Amino acid sequence: MRFLRLPALHIVFLLTLAGFLLGIGFAPSRLGILVYCGFVPLLIVLEQTHGLGQTLRRLYWTFFVFHGLSNWWVSSWQPEADPYLMVAGIVLWIGHPFFFAVPMLGYMALRRRLGRASALVSLPFLWTAFEWLHSLGEASYPWQALGYTQAYYTPVIQIADITGVWGISWIIVAVNAAWASVVLSFRDVPQSCTIPLLQRLVYAVSCSKREIVLVLGLMLGILMYGTVRVRDYAHTTLTQKLPCIHIGIIQPNINPWGKWQRNAHDQVLLHIHLSDSLRVAHRLARSANLDAVLWSETAIPYRILLPQYYPYFEALRAWTDSTHTAIITGLPSDRIYRSRHEAPVTATAIPRMFDTLYLESFNSATIIQAHTITTPYDALSGYSSLLPLHRKMKLTPFAERVPYAEVFSFAAKALTWSVGISGWGLGREQQPLSLVRSTDTVHIGMIICIESIYPSFVAEYARRGARLLAVITNDGWFNHTPGPEQHYMIAALRAVETRRYLARCANTGVSGFITPLGTSLQRTAVDTQQALATALPLCSSTSLYVAWGDWLPLASCLWAAIACLWAATKHRSSVRP
Repeated sequence: MRFLRLPALHIVFLLTLAGFLLGIGFAPSRLGILVYCGFVPLLIVLEQTHGLGQTLRRLYWTFFVFHGLSNWWVSSWQPEADPYLMVAGIVLWIGHPFFFAVPMLGYMALRRRLGRASALVSLPFLWTAFEWLHSLGEASYPWQALGYTQAYYTPVIQIADITGVWGISWIIVAVNAAWASVVLSFRDVPQSCTIPLLQRLVYAVSCSKREIVLVLGLMLGILMYGTVRVRDYAHTTLTQKLPCIHIGIIQPNINPWGKWQRNAHDQVLLHIHLSDSLRVAHRLARSANLDAVLWSETAIPYRILLPQYYPYFEALRAWTDSTHTAIITGLPSDRIYRSRHEAPVTATAIPRMFDTLYLESFNSATIIQAHTITTPYDALSGYSSLLPLHRKMKLTPFAERVPYAEVFSFAAKALTWSVGISGWGLGREQQPLSLVRSTDTVHIGMIICIESIYPSFVAEYARRGARLLAVITNDGWFNHTPGPEQHYMIAALRAVETRRYLARCANTGVSGFITPLGTSLQRTAVDTQQALATALPLCSSTSLYVAWGDWLPLASCLWAAIACLWAATKHRSSVRP
């Protein structure tokens, strides 16, 4: 490998610059265009890097800056923040850069064996394969997929209905690889040479003309495709062509740190009061009744489905009877087992006089609607089997559940958060919730908090017939940081991928209605008490991403595997620099 001579201070500057350019584009920043050259400074430095230790140190610093700039807020950094949350965020910041180094180590291996040109061609596949693999399993954290930096660029993100967010990441890295090819070819010409600067630039461009033409053609095609899709999915057109659901969102603005210490029933009454006010305002504005109101994650903060709370649950059902408005809400639910043999190892023992029961609690969501049968039929189940229920399937690692807790059960009790939300059970069944109206039944894909960062999980709802997506969350832990806005814009990509309208309700913001183009119809500010309502068209078309799934990252994994096998057969001495 030919090493470029750079002073140590320049190397530190370039590594820091790379981390800055890659991280600055995430919401709420609208500087996502900078990410298209973010890898270039790093790739310049890697040309002068040798040895695993030096390579890893330099990669670590770049991605330490990248993670810190884009994800520093995970520790909350608020006066009321739980120490466990703050420590977990710091540990993530320290450890996460090692993960991002993996695809770049693969690039370096290909660079040594196959040469720079082949390695640059393979880099988009290596990075996309990494991002996708990083989204699998209980310890996954795909929040920082580079594609999310383009969330504000509506024409660009329309390609997600074919490739998912992974395709946008692939394009970003491909553009970076083309830029790097030009810059590195330019630097290959000895600087002491008398060749004029313009001729050196022409030489560099000519060396990379195929890459440049392909990338420019790809970007032009993406923008043309995005322009067509923006026209096809115009909100006014869909409103006229498709049946609609009239839905409201209730943002109560309850302090999350005190949520579990406040009177739980008073919080429910606040939601009812806001819902009644919204119903009246919507009827006056649109002469239409609200079909449903969407409440946030654990908006009902007590186990209202247990038999002892039956009168409170029946009061909510009676409200839906009188108003003809359903309540879609987050709440805790339980599953009780009669023996340790039946129960998962994470279940909590409940000693009784003559035996012991085992309880597993879930972060859940349900629809309470008119004429629902709610009489408890079994003291152990606590709710009617006719009540639709979604139990959260993607739990925040360590904050809600220790990853692979069945294996590391000894750590499950020690690593818990003290605000009443950790230690949830893992939901196993994914089905849309059904909202029954007088004329039809609307199937709703119910998404709780961090589930919205998993493209294939959300797309599965569309495959199962969901015509509307609903996200409920409590982002108040991260108020006055970029966290709530980033989470909201991530949901916008899910709307594009599935070509579904999305209603998002957060306890303290950001809440809003997102179109299949990833744009907002209405949205709330953070840290405000607010209620919104609108009519959302019910889409039923199947996007290519929904139909084909994660075909691009799978193809990227195949490409990466073939490239690595090919590299293993090559001798370094036979490779051109």
